[in-house]
Amino acid sequence: MITATTTTFSHRSGMASPAQHANFVIHNGAKMISVSVDNSGGAMHSMARADIRLLFSNNTAGIENKPAVEDVTSRVFGGDESDIVRGNVQNMARAMNWLQRTTWGFAQNDI
Repeated sequence: MITATTTTFSHRSGMASPAQHANFVIHNGAKMISVSVDNSGGAMHSMARADIRLLFSNNTAGIENKPAVEDVTSRVFGGDESDIVRGNVQNMARAMNWLQRTTWGFAQNDI
């Protein structure tokens, strides 16, 4: 399943266009890929700045005593939890491989 939202904010003085943001989420059971795209607060004419997050729904998986949704991006891509994973072809391919795995795991070499 794929879900999506969009938001347009008011036009700010000196910016190329109104600030725009779109987000879509690809769901596969408890696993989700969230892709956010924006136009850098209106500084760009098109929405070309993208960030990928990998999420795991503990509620869907029936896991108790954990947050409802965990951000597991750093466990798949490496780095710190707050690091940005740019939306590019290579990163999206890695995210899709993780989403489609039937065995659980986060090892970077496995994906």
